[in-house]
Amino acid sequence: ASLQASLSEGAVSFVDLEQLPRSESLSDGFKVSLVRPEGEVANSGQKTLIPQSSLQLLSDEERKTLEDYDAIFEKYSMFCNGRWLGVQVLQDSQDLMYLQHIVYMKKPDAIIETGTYKGGLTYFFATILDWIEREGGTAGSVVSVDRHHPDLVFAANWFCPPCADCVRSYETPVWERKVHFIQGLADDQETFQHVVANLHELDCLKPQQVPETPGRATCEIPFVMNTAKTIIVNLDANHEFQGLMKELIYYAPFVTLNSYLIVQDAKLDKIWGTAGPTAALNAFLQLSPPGEFVVEEDLKLLGRGAWTSWFHGYSQHIYVRRAQVTERWHLKDPRLTDFHEVPGK
Repeated sequence: ASLQASLSEGAVSFVDLEQLPRSESLSDGFKVSLVRPEGEVANSGQKTLIPQSSLQLLSDEERKTLEDYDAIFEKYSMFCNGRWLGVQVLQDSQDLMYLQHIVYMKKPDAIIETGTYKGGLTYFFATILDWIEREGGTAGSVVSVDRHHPDLVFAANWFCPPCADCVRSYETPVWERKVHFIQGLADDQETFQHVVANLHELDCLKPQQVPETPGRATCEIPFVMNTAKTIIVNLDANHEFQGLMKELIYYAPFVTLNSYLIVQDAKLDKIWGTAGPTAALNAFLQLSPPGEFVVEEDLKLLGRGAWTSWFHGYSQHIYVRRAQVTERWHLKDPRLTDFHEVPGK
């Protein structure tokens, strides 16, 4: 209640994780059901298939069609059917098109990905970056984080049946060239420091030391030095409110100007009937400087504007553009009991 009051008053600019609602963590081997529970209202939750502005243009029959498609998509786990150059990719094909467009359009120096799992989307990103480099563009890399190496979960059926005939992404030459894998929990301090070190090696940032003061711990926090560098962040590890909030606090500041933060599986709030990815992102946006991050309603694919916006597609995720870089802004560091002024560029 105190957090909600603070948000409504616009009085806080940092996150106190102790005030955030907690939920139980997923145990190893836990199978997540993406089928809407029986009796749950179809339009419950904050996430819909398309933005509210576009939803208002649809007839009742068209809205029903979208909801029916969504129900079928989840009931039959259609995301399990994704393949990319022989690799199993647990993504909706429409989102793969959005993701490749963002990567090709921005030509990033680095993509930070949390939630490697079997490495399908990691491989997808890596092949696009490899193609960009072959065209004479940026030699970008993927910094991917997961608690398990993909080899350990290749045969796992936590979300989808394993694909025995699929290519093992982590054994490919593209993976060897383009992927920096970090084993660890995405919301863990030690893992975060490994990400910082990798980005430093890629010449994307330089850690900024926070001066030690009485009653305040000292830590290193991200400080993007070279504005010519471009970083995309894709969050797909934690889907519960608390864990994703920590990921947003850790990794969203790495997103560079006019680049993108992608929050995966945003409609889980609706499916699970509890605060999840969408709620966490909304809280983070309210706690960030006004206008710092903007939910992108229209990627303007092929330059045709609204006709090819989310109105014309189905998306599992939320795409957020960094619209401005504040010189200095307060952000609660989840490792400390106090907050720091975090350099934004």
